[in-house]
Amino acid sequence: MHKIFRNSGWLLVDKLARLFIGLITMAMIARHIGPEAFGIWNYAIALTAIVGSLAILGLDKVVVKEVVSNPDRQDSIIASTLAIRFAAGIIAFLCCAAIVLATKRHLPAYLYCTIITALNIIMLSFDVFDYFYQAKNEVHKVIIPKVTLFVTFCVIKIMFVYFNGTLLHFVWLSFAELLLTYLTILVFYLKEGNRLFTVISFPEMKYLFLHSWPLMFTGVLILLYVKADQLLLDTLSTSVQLGEYAAAARISELWYALPTVLATAILPGLISKRQENMSAYMYAIERWLRLSFWVSTAIAVVMTFSSAGIAHWLYGDQFPRSGLILSIHIWANIPVFLSTALMQYQLIEGAYKTNLYSSCAGLLVNIVINILLIPSMGGVGAAIATVVSYIVVGTTVVVLDKTGRLAMLIPRMISPALALADTKYIVDALKLFTDNFLSVIREKYLTK
Repeated sequence: MHKIFRNSGWLLVDKLARLFIGLITMAMIARHIGPEAFGIWNYAIALTAIVGSLAILGLDKVVVKEVVSNPDRQDSIIASTLAIRFAAGIIAFLCCAAIVLATKRHLPAYLYCTIITALNIIMLSFDVFDYFYQAKNEVHKVIIPKVTLFVTFCVIKIMFVYFNGTLLHFVWLSFAELLLTYLTILVFYLKEGNRLFTVISFPEMKYLFLHSWPLMFTGVLILLYVKADQLLLDTLSTSVQLGEYAAAARISELWYALPTVLATAILPGLISKRQENMSAYMYAIERWLRLSFWVSTAIAVVMTFSSAGIAHWLYGDQFPRSGLILSIHIWANIPVFLSTALMQYQLIEGAYKTNLYSSCAGLLVNIVINILLIPSMGGVGAAIATVVSYIVVGTTVVVLDKTGRLAMLIPRMISPALALADTKYIVDALKLFTDNFLSVIREKYLTK
């Protein structure tokens, strides 16, 4: 429990920085460049995210699992993963450039913004060091440089707002942030004595790819139904509508950080727990689902009633429909929180194809509803499509679960009495963690 709180605490620092500092910075940029330019930037982000998800190759979760299970091969696993992802990143960058040249050749803002943003795909190949430190429960070694540079570049971006910076200035700054972040992490990794370039193994690369390919398609499909609505809005509506929708979605999707933090922090522990005690493992999954349901429901209710005020405070009068869109989009948090836990369970069980089929179902529903609703409802229709598609994903995971255990957990997941008991357990664990932490600090201070 101590390792989970320590790991998730550092991850939470990263996500909270992006939630508050990042949101305010992005809102200032959006107000400065306006909904049309903001829509163009989000088109570039959506396209590169979808194509770039191919470059991840499903390795993000598989690598953590392999490093935990095979510590003797960790250097080879990390080096081989980096080689695969770097090569895939270059291919994905070229694909993005080809797509935008074919579809937006005569629109310079789209063209330059997308090509520069696509460079981030190559930089993100260095995310492999995140996987290594996640498996070691030492994520602070990547979080500290990430947060430091993120906050620094937020300040620089705000300065560019006051100095009347253009859209391309902000796009280049985002790339520079990633470049410096991963160069810093690479230097730290090598300074610790870890081997990299000398331990790349082609058999290892083949093994990792064969085990990750179903997750690769799952990742692509997830990004498709997260970002396809933005591409469809740009195609079936206008860049202004896309800007209003993206502004609302930015607020709603930032809450997705919470289940991601928890999933990342507890994955190594869940893998070990399953090997040691199946009953304890299933109870941990049950408790995770229950926590996800009640926290996400509380967030959705509060945000629904405050969405109009929040959107107006952040974006002003230039984004008039963002408040309404946010009040709908925020309800996607419930199935997102639950699906994160459900898919993590399937990952640990090795049922990769279940996640793939669920993502296929969600994508199909998302595209159909978007095509039906966007022409008449714009961003509101896209928000409805998002909520429905996530519900379909979570439901499909439960229906296709071959173990049958997930369906049995649903009634216990929504139990208020059990939720209160879980809350007491978490509070007690936090108190114990805090007491232990403070005692260590006091001991270090007194023994100086």
